[in-house]
This record gives sequence, C-alpha cells and structure tokens, in this order.
Amino acid sequence: MGQTGKRESGQLGGVSLASFLQMLEQERKSCTLAVESDGKNGSFYFDEGELIDAEYEGEAGQEAAYTLLAWKNPSFNVSEPEDRLRRINQPLAHLLLNAAARQDELADEKKKDKTTSGDNPMEAPGVKNNPALQRLVETIVSIAEVKHYYLLSRQGKMIVQSSKNNKIPDFITYCVVSGIQMRKALDAKGPHRIRLVLENGEVLLILPGAGMIIGLQLIRNASVSEITSRLRPALSSQPPG
Repeated sequence: MGQTGKRESGQLGGVSLASFLQMLEQERKSCTLAVESDGKNGSFYFDEGELIDAEYEGEAGQEAAYTLLAWKNPSFNVSEPEDRLRRINQPLAHLLLNAAARQDELADEKKKDKTTSGDNPMEAPGVKNNPALQRLVETIVSIAEVKHYYLLSRQGKMIVQSSKNNKIPDFITYCVVSGIQMRKALDAKGPHRIRLVLENGEVLLILPGAGMIIGLQLIRNASVSEITSRLRPALSSQPPG
C-alpha cells in the first residue's frame, strides 16, 4: 500500500477539502485525513486511493462524509492509514456531487427566493452584451424541468449560474477534464454529454460544447433527450470557443 507522511495541508494555496480528497484519490494514497473546523474534528480514511470510511462524533460512513464536506474553510492534515471497515462504496466523485447537492438544497430552504449570480442573470457581466448567450439562458429558464443551471467557459471559469452553490461548478469541470483524459487514453470520441443521477433522484446533465460547458441540474424523471432537443436551436447560435 502507498503511504504518505504527516503534513499540514489545509492552508496551502487555498486548496479546498474536496480538491484535496480528489488529489488523494488520483495519487492512490493510503492514509487518514484529519479535518478540523471551529473546534470540531473528523476524519476521512483512504485505502490505495479509495475513500472507504469517514467519521465524526459517532457518525460514520457517507453521513459523516457529508457532514465534514459541509464545513467552511476547514484545516486538514494527513497521517498514517488505519485498517477500517469499508462503509463507503460509492465513487468519490458521486459522493462529492451528492454533498454539493445537499448543500444546495439547504441553501434553497434557507432562502426561498430565486438564487442567481445577481438579481437578473441577463445583467451578469458575461451575458449582458452577448445576445446569443442571453437566448440560451432564456431557453434554459423556460424549461420547467431545469432546477438550476451553470454556464462555464471551456477553461472552467464561471460565466453565470442560477445557484449560489459554488462546489457544483468545480465538480462539473472535474467531470469534463476526467472525460477528456479518458477519451485520450482510450483514443475515443466524446463525451458529448455526461449524465449523473444524484442521491435524491435528480439529474446533473453536463454538455461540454465547443464554446462553453453547460451544466443543468434537473428534477427527478426529467427527459434528457427532450431537454437537449429544446436547447439545440439556442446552442447552434453560440459562437465557437
């Protein structure tokens, strides 16, 4: 098993907890990641890059992981691995996505108003003087099955989003980059779209186009093919990136 020595990591270059977990996965580390925030402490447990368990004040497994991922600006450090019972069986990417969706729902419950990056998405800097992008946003908003939308540049920079959850855009970029790496490794085409089902039954639809990346958080049982068909006219008017 690979091991990693103890080191402080939470303050290095503003690295987020989710990003550091992904790094441990990619480097196939076997370790314990201790997390601390406002006097609270918890741990993640990795075995050769796989997150197998998490723990926080009597909670264990996925629920403990969701609790730790919701902490604001935690510090963390890596120590020797522990021989733990495997309580987490879903991929780390799905766990991070579900954690972000949970936080999104909590934000919606606290603020019943429509959450946008600005009072009017049409006034956002990247949209205001772009008629084609305005038509795309108008089309997305007109689709009742869309709960939230995230429009990013091909470099992963946010253009406009309807949710105040800033973790889902990072995850969307992570999915697209991972898809590109897999395509190159397999010498394959695509992916033309990525569809992920959240724990609550909602769907995250990612459309990596030539000009931008579109992420749509859809309600349960939404028809992906129907939604992409409705978007097609607006997407065809987008200039190449």
